[in-house]
Amino acid sequence: MWFLPLWATVCGAVAAAAPLTMTGLARLLLALFLVELGWGELWLAVVATDWATPLGRWQRWKDELSHSSTGDAAAGREDRPLLPYARPNSPADRLGRWLAQLTSWGRMVLLPMTGPALGSALVGLLLSLALSAVLGRDFLLLTLGILASAQLIALARGGRGGVGPGVGTAFRAGFGWLAGHLAFAPLSLPSAALAGALSLAASGAEDSPGRARRALWVGGYLSALLLLIAFQRPLAVPFVAFLALPPLLTDPAEGTPGWLRRYGLWLAAAMLLSASAL
Repeated sequence: MWFLPLWATVCGAVAAAAPLTMTGLARLLLALFLVELGWGELWLAVVATDWATPLGRWQRWKDELSHSSTGDAAAGREDRPLLPYARPNSPADRLGRWLAQLTSWGRMVLLPMTGPALGSALVGLLLSLALSAVLGRDFLLLTLGILASAQLIALARGGRGGVGPGVGTAFRAGFGWLAGHLAFAPLSLPSAALAGALSLAASGAEDSPGRARRALWVGGYLSALLLLIAFQRPLAVPFVAFLALPPLLTDPAEGTPGWLRRYGLWLAAAMLLSASAL
């Protein structure tokens, strides 16, 4: 469901209910670039990379150097003073040895194992910060928010990578909705609340386990329906509820048309309908 974050950005712009101007369209275009090229690249680099393996080797890197044939020279260099006037075992000497150890670990372990991910993360972060600086302070806060969310998800997985696509789709769709809204108008509580509810459904639209997928899908839709009622938009409730049913009713069946089983298709329609109702 690669298109959901971009679609959520457009729906957030619709929810802003602001007059359509050339300036607004330009800001929306920049927001779309931010969501897909900036946040998307940054999120994937952080959560899909195995950081635990190189960090685990760092904890025992000195022992590996002393027992490996390729590390004999490096270990010998560690025995010599690294700072010209540092006394052995002084704080300056220990700092110099630690920096030399860090450099060798980075060159021999970190860069070979995570070099492409580090490059992608850096490019995504710089692009996100540049676009956010053009769009305004609120977008800088959103960029920091999605970076922090990606780091928390990676930590929750023990830094092993392989986070399911549902989590990434949920966060990127939610932040994309907020970005689309902020491109046209200050954020409002109804729009932010619907972004959270429909992001929960977006998590269920991906390949979560069977029961978890249905629970996330139904929970997200129920939350959105309750919010529409609370915000006095009852006319949209039956239509949004209808859009939740087709994939639930046809998913277990065999021989049903593929488009009926596509969660993302029905969620995209529900997003647009909910945004229009606001």
